[in-house]
Amino acid sequence: MTDPNVTTGSHAGATSVHIHVAPQDTGLAVASLVLGVFSICTVWIPFVGLIAWILAPLGLILGLVALKRPTGPGRGVAIAGVVCSAIGLLGCIGWVVLIGAVTAFGAA
Repeated sequence: MTDPNVTTGSHAGATSVHIHVAPQDTGLAVASLVLGVFSICTVWIPFVGLIAWILAPLGLILGLVALKRPTGPGRGVAIAGVVCSAIGLLGCIGWVVLIGAVTAFGAA
């Protein structure tokens, strides 16, 4: 059983083991997911939902930046973050449309 990430070498009777571990850079993807989920939770609360106008686009940008990086362990988390942030942003836009419609029909 050999592991392609493990190399062994022998120097004058001594054996050394070198292990290469790929760095796990999932910070942007996790931040995107957290901001996306939080924006979905806050967008439905009147006045508090204004926070979602900041969180959703920020989560969307972070998720897209994380997706531009080479494939890695955080790719699925980044996709989930982009989707959640997009849903939060759609909720924000929905509020604007709803308030605009109520204002327009209420004035008529």
